[in-house]
Amino acid sequence: MDNEVKQRVFQQVMDIWINPEIEKRRKEGIIKDGTQITKMQIVFSLDNGNKIRLNDEVKAIITGKATRNIQKGEAIYEKDLSGIENIQLTDEDTNCGHITLLLFKNNWIICFDARYNKDIIKEHIIASKEFYESAKESLEKNRLRPFYENAFAVAELSAKGILLTLPDKKILEGKNHKDRIKKFRNWAELGNVKMEFNTTLSKLNGLRS
Repeated sequence: MDNEVKQRVFQQVMDIWINPEIEKRRKEGIIKDGTQITKMQIVFSLDNGNKIRLNDEVKAIITGKATRNIQKGEAIYEKDLSGIENIQLTDEDTNCGHITLLLFKNNWIICFDARYNKDIIKEHIIASKEFYESAKESLEKNRLRPFYENAFAVAELSAKGILLTLPDKKILEGKNHKDRIKKFRNWAELGNVKMEFNTTLSKLNGLRS
């Protein structure tokens, strides 16, 4: 992002989440006046609400360019990296979204990922591949009823995997095919996925009968 956008994002994060949290901790005596904040993280969870982490509380996996040979398990410091390429959450928060800000070489690095349920989505992708193999086998043997049922399962699991990135707990818990198809159609009409994906899902649902 360019500097102007970066500054706006940084200021919004400070105004909405970080400054109120710092003030709250100061009143509680957790943070002393003059404490330097160099790491900040807001973790968005559908199950546990939002969590704000400061300094050593921040948990993240950083991808960067090393300035020297580094052995596995070795501690890494700011001077050992020439730049930061990516920041992602650890396995502890794998199904959450986040905004993470790190002060690195006197510049703020900002990483934002609003995708939820990454582990759950992975399981949906694995399941869809299994149904796909079953659908192919049924088609080869001209078993059309299980073919269409499995083909619909492939499309629905794939569509649900896309919808699960959104902060909507109803998508995760919902069991109704019609509701899921409607949500996916709305998502496609907004231009977020190709309309042919929505058309395929709806057509396969109709062909099941």
